[in-house]
Amino acid sequence: MEATPIIVLIDGDCALCNRTAQWFAARDAGGTMVFAPNIGETARILGEPPGGDQGTVVVWVGSQRLVRSAAVLRMLGGLGGGWGLLARLSSGVPVLWADAVYGLVARRRHWFGRPAACTLLSPHHLAD
Repeated sequence: MEATPIIVLIDGDCALCNRTAQWFAARDAGGTMVFAPNIGETARILGEPPGGDQGTVVVWVGSQRLVRSAAVLRMLGGLGGGWGLLARLSSGVPVLWADAVYGLVARRRHWFGRPAACTLLSPHHLAD
């Protein structure tokens, strides 16, 4: 039985987003995550708004759309092992609190710089 892919739409303009995507891809032993820019063809096909959902990570698992902390927890869960355990434990944190922490980081994401170009990942993990 093949795992449902986790399609991750990120802001290719953000160094933190790019580095985070690379971190997840390096640990995605099952190869279930596919990364794409939030303004690309994959995002358009999924029904994302023109210009993407800026300032947040969007994860699609089948027809389920997740954003902010729920998206990150789903990505961690997809890694399995200790990361999956962390995701399960963190899911007990109220969404309002988890999203508040996510928002604090997201509002400061450009402190980490802006890449000269979208340096998402190797073609194995990259769509668009």
